[in-house]
Amino acid sequence: MEFILSFLLPLFGIEPISVSAPPCDTAKILFMGDVMSHGPQIRAALIAGKDSLNSDSYDFSSYFKYIQPQLDSADLVVANMEFTTGVKPFTGYPTFSAPNALPVEAGKCGIDLFLTANNHICDKGKRGLDSTYALYQRMNVAYTGFYPSMEDEEHDNPFIMDVSGIRVAFINFTYGVNGNPIPEPYVVNLLDTTHVTMVIERAKERGAEFIIATPHWGEEYHLDISDQQKRWCDFLYLHGVNAIIGTHPHVVQKTEYDTTHATAYSLGNYISNMSIVNGQIGMLYTLTIRKDENGHVSILPPEVKYLWCARKGTLGKNYTVIPIVEYIDKEEAFIDKSQYRKMVSEWNGIKKKFNIQ
Repeated sequence: MEFILSFLLPLFGIEPISVSAPPCDTAKILFMGDVMSHGPQIRAALIAGKDSLNSDSYDFSSYFKYIQPQLDSADLVVANMEFTTGVKPFTGYPTFSAPNALPVEAGKCGIDLFLTANNHICDKGKRGLDSTYALYQRMNVAYTGFYPSMEDEEHDNPFIMDVSGIRVAFINFTYGVNGNPIPEPYVVNLLDTTHVTMVIERAKERGAEFIIATPHWGEEYHLDISDQQKRWCDFLYLHGVNAIIGTHPHVVQKTEYDTTHATAYSLGNYISNMSIVNGQIGMLYTLTIRKDENGHVSILPPEVKYLWCARKGTLGKNYTVIPIVEYIDKEEAFIDKSQYRKMVSEWNGIKKKFNIQ
């Protein structure tokens, strides 16, 4: 009938009116796993002949180059920055202090929001928090999870921003800080039910249309989620969170999705020196949310890409990260063929574990 009318109307001098569907706002938010700074990573990034105590002496440009297209395609990129920065000499595990050049490179490559509530944020005490805070202020980068004072926590927690027309809140908490004291007057968000509930309520009161929790939780090196993760997941969704993107186990864990909730229990490592089984596999998790003309926000099916952290000497002289599916048939690209075989073997195991087609 519509076709007949559109054909006949011009015969009577009447132009048909084109009616388009009301526009929808769509936001594409990409999450990365643990960006780490182990000792061998720091040493590999040191430019030959340069002073190891100078942050400008380090080159981390290889870290993001193979996933730059994915970073560029997102409206917002979020990563867990699992280190303090700037305290010299620069150190890796067990007390992390990265050269400033690492977060600077991350920001330059398109990471928009740094998550800082993790078990290593207090590794260097007040000096580490002071230098990390000062750098992030100079960079003018968005971050959440730790705050220079209680007043700043009350004002800035949760972090809320407009992402492509949708007001999105991010709440970032950690299970602990490795037993270290949190130096006054700093505040670090901890997984405390009372505080978490309060921050979720703040998000609602401040006009958030979508709330994303980014907990640092779970058991290290376990592919299966813990009972604690499941309890927290139920708690967060009960209190109004819309999506949960977790870190800390250093391996990937399962994802869950329906039209109202999306969960990635652990994104695994993005980049590190870990060589444990499955420790070099990470996840890029892209959450796409849409707001219709009535203001209702829904979740589209998330996109998951699995990554391989190629250690020094694998694809080049420095560490880097590659999309697994793009390199699964490219053994010739690997300098170290044993690392290629390790990637294939562990990827096959992950596919079987999580029924990935």
